[in-house]
Amino acid sequence: MRFVSATPERPETAGEPDIAAPANEPDRPWDSAGPAVGLAVDTLRDAAPPAPRAPGTSVGDDLWATEEVDRETWSPARLVVRARRAAARPNRHAAARARRPRKPRQLRAALAMLVVLALSGTFFAWVTAEPIWLAVGRGDTGTATVAGCVGAGVTQRCRGSFTAEDGRYTTELVRVLGVPGTQTAPGTQVRAQMVNAGSGAAYLDNRTVNTLRWLLGIMLVLLCGLGIVFATGALRLEDRRARRTAAVCGLAAPLLVTVGFLAATY
Repeated sequence: MRFVSATPERPETAGEPDIAAPANEPDRPWDSAGPAVGLAVDTLRDAAPPAPRAPGTSVGDDLWATEEVDRETWSPARLVVRARRAAARPNRHAAARARRPRKPRQLRAALAMLVVLALSGTFFAWVTAEPIWLAVGRGDTGTATVAGCVGAGVTQRCRGSFTAEDGRYTTELVRVLGVPGTQTAPGTQVRAQMVNAGSGAAYLDNRTVNTLRWLLGIMLVLLCGLGIVFATGALRLEDRRARRTAAVCGLAAPLLVTVGFLAATY
């Protein structure tokens, strides 16, 4: 008698059935390397950043929200073109930094112009100091007696004496400035102003003329300062701090001389 075992066959020895894919299921993109990679890259590139959620909506509502994205806006080719245009655009600041430094002034020419401009600024500061004091109200009003005049027009020079209005002092042999051509005869008396008894000039009492005197004088002093800056080549220095320091010193030198003459004529 033969006994038949009822024990089922072990799984590892049993034949594994073939699992066939359904006929109606399309090929999945991850089954092939080429299309899957291309589709994934295109999907990431075409993805748009999420739009801000409107107030009063929940997170679940965003799952059902759809937004139409322009494919051309996020196109890799367009992004590359924009990057190339930005790189090719000239940078003004970089060009300014990369410019070649200018050569300094020649020493002889710079020294010659410096001496001329310094002397000119000193002269303008000297003739402007007293009109400035008269413009701010410091001075004495009185009578100037013309003793004689030479020249005519701009080259006219008059001499005379000045007597203060309150009679405190009388100064002889002073320059009388601003005398009209019709009042140049000796002994003619004109109303004038003088800074103090030690001043060497008496100015005709004319507010408009005196204002023009100190205003033009200050402008000429500033022009001399600018001339010193350009003549010495202060703006040609390579270091920015050195350029600023040299320019400020060139502009301040004539002004400091003017301040010195103001203190001397006070």
